[in-house]
Amino acid sequence: MKEKEAQIKHDLHPLVLYVEKEDGTYGRVESASFLSKNYLDDYFEKVRKWDAELKEKLDKGEISPVYYYMVMLEMGQGDLASRVGIPKWKLKKHLKMKAFEKISLCMLKRYADVFDVPVSNLLHFTVIKEKDQNKLSITYQKASNNPYISLSIIETIEE
Repeated sequence: MKEKEAQIKHDLHPLVLYVEKEDGTYGRVESASFLSKNYLDDYFEKVRKWDAELKEKLDKGEISPVYYYMVMLEMGQGDLASRVGIPKWKLKKHLKMKAFEKISLCMLKRYADVFDVPVSNLLHFTVIKEKDQNKLSITYQKASNNPYISLSIIETIEE
């Protein structure tokens, strides 16, 4: 690759390439990925659509929170089942609300650990309107040594 071919301006995703320079030597050039410059916004828009569609299905009871997190974190059924330590057939049941309603607290904790969220996030969702997303920050903290309890901290971001 020649130095001129590697020059892509895009601040969101810097990339370091080693290219042939005009004087025939090889060296380091900072650039950006063609894919990130041209397709990253499209990807984020698709993720927002998936999120909205899945939350609508959650609201209707068509899917469980396990299904929601599995899709949003781009996990496969086999991968998730092995991480949680259950057979794939059991996971498939947990993807539907009928079986999710019967999951034990211990099993919810196992899913929450794999998804890296508090257990409470499997039982409720906090939604911030798009116009307020730059004004608010939500963080989660363990409230105590109890792994089933967490604090949701909603703060105003000062400008």
